[in-house]
Amino acid sequence: MTSLYNYRGYTIEVRCEHQQGAEADTPAPAPGYVAVVQVRAGDTSSIFFSPVRLADDYGKPFADSLDALSAGRTAGEIIVDDLLSSAG
Repeated sequence: MTSLYNYRGYTIEVRCEHQQGAEADTPAPAPGYVAVVQVRAGDTSSIFFSPVRLADDYGKPFADSLDALSAGRTAGEIIVDDLLSSAG
């Protein structure tokens, strides 16, 4: 699932990825969702940063895809705010 948001002249793309649980004999993160965030200038395809992968506050995948998208949007807005505050 991918969502695009316009924020202060930038486009924030948030992609929600399902993460599989661990196999019985290998340690791996719990099943759930991670958010992948990319920030672009306006409607261009140029990306300012490499994609950022987000999990919850404890480093675990989100239990719900909507929580992952919401956290990704918030993170993208913080990135844009930081870009604008450092530019001026």
